Amino acid sequence: MNISPCRYDQYRGRFLTGAISLALLTAHSFAYAQSTDSDTIPRLESTECVTEALTELGADCYTFHGHENWDEPGDNRIQMPVAVIEPENGEADDVPVFFFPGGPGYSSLGLRDYMEQLRKDIGNRTLVTMDHRGFIHSEPALECPDYAAVSPYHNIIHTPAIASSLDPMKRLEAITSEVEACYQKLSDEGIDVAQYNQYAVARDVDEIRQLLEYDVIDAFGSSTGSGTVLSFIQYHPDSIRAAILGWPWFNHLRNRAPVDEFYTAKQTFTDTLALCAAEDEACREMLPNWMLAVDRARRTLDSRPYIVDVGGDDGDGETLYFDGAAFLDTLYLMLPGAYAELPSLLADIQAGDYTRLREFFLIDAYDPEPEAPNYALGYFLAHVCSDMGTNRPTREDSIAAVQTEPAILGFEPPWVCGWWGEDGDLPAEHNDPPVSDTPALAIHGQMDPCCGTRWSEHVRQTMPNLQFVEYQGLGHNPVNECRSTMISAFLDDPYEPVDDSCKNEVALDPWVIEPPQ
Repeated sequence: MNISPCRYDQYRGRFLTGAISLALLTAHSFAYAQSTDSDTIPRLESTECVTEALTELGADCYTFHGHENWDEPGDNRIQMPVAVIEPENGEADDVPVFFFPGGPGYSSLGLRDYMEQLRKDIGNRTLVTMDHRGFIHSEPALECPDYAAVSPYHNIIHTPAIASSLDPMKRLEAITSEVEACYQKLSDEGIDVAQYNQYAVARDVDEIRQLLEYDVIDAFGSSTGSGTVLSFIQYHPDSIRAAILGWPWFNHLRNRAPVDEFYTAKQTFTDTLALCAAEDEACREMLPNWMLAVDRARRTLDSRPYIVDVGGDDGDGETLYFDGAAFLDTLYLMLPGAYAELPSLLADIQAGDYTRLREFFLIDAYDPEPEAPNYALGYFLAHVCSDMGTNRPTREDSIAAVQTEPAILGFEPPWVCGWWGEDGDLPAEHNDPPVSDTPALAIHGQMDPCCGTRWSEHVRQTMPNLQFVEYQGLGHNPVNECRSTMISAFLDDPYEPVDDSCKNEVALDPWVIEPPQ
């Protein structure tokens, strides 16, 4: 496998997390809980930028003040940083583009290259970006740094959800105790965690739109941020002209029973093998059973797991266990960098040859103390669980799901919500499919098991003006010239069919039939 630690860093951007000190957390929370500010709410104040990157980009920076609970305003307030970045030539088109960050809870405000890419995508338009409520630069920041060590999304390959034991129930317990502790911590700080959801965020953004005196906006969502864009369309339909749904993760689909969504995503692995078998006769000869190859490799690893000791020789190391479920979880996260070698890797595993698994499982990148510099992990959990509403599973539901399919432990996080303390404060229709004539362009990567075109095919049933494109050979957050060309053209005329002839400009990597020496 040619998945180096550098490539690991490339693909963990959606999952990496961080923490601030407990002392700062406590101080912030106390000041927030005691707030009795009687100034006008909502309001927008001109302030210094919260990151050097925003200053370097010449952003006009503000702090937004709003109610934590818009429907029943009380003493609890929120503050959010907002940045307005004009085009370099100073002549912006009339409709600004509001960026909806994903994660959920991932702050891009300190990432200049990330924001430069967004500016390239939207062309000669004003970019409005922000940390949503609960993010690291907002107040309160919903921080639960201890969750980083066990989260399937933020510790990735070596999380206890995947590798701490061969017993799925023991792996489950390692995660759920931290979920419970996070909920209790935030509640003890006086935070109404039920208010941290897409319904409330959509209201925040619309209040900001009005305070900036924009009649309508265009919206650009990233991953779970695309789900928030759909909520904005649902609750504020007159405030939006058009939407970019980037590599979308929509809550009304992700909140299905986790086993259902896992097997839908798993199909991407077999689709990848189908490409190899169709394009390369040697691949078909190596894997004549390519439709069954993933499940056969899983069965092999279940009968003889890959086990490795990590962490040094001073008695502070640990043992990592990788069975068939762990293999599928790892492949789900790493497919964009691993797809070309997947057929021969599966053939090796079926033959009992595990020599390439050390690199596949990134053993040399093991970190005993993972952190998450850009994530508010409490917000991550609050958002995921609150947006489930009454669809939030019980503990019995999640335990039964793990017993049925252990691989969901390292898959998507909604199953953990059985250990979260309460449902989100949402309208009953929050998880309904969106019904709207708003024009939208959805962007997908071919090698993204999370967020493939099935999402758009489903959404287009009730959003007839949705177009979607799949970029060959790319994964989550695909970046290529075609992306910027299509987004800019779409925003010029959202009802005009976009030219997607460039969607295959990134060539597929050559299939690796013989393992690398």
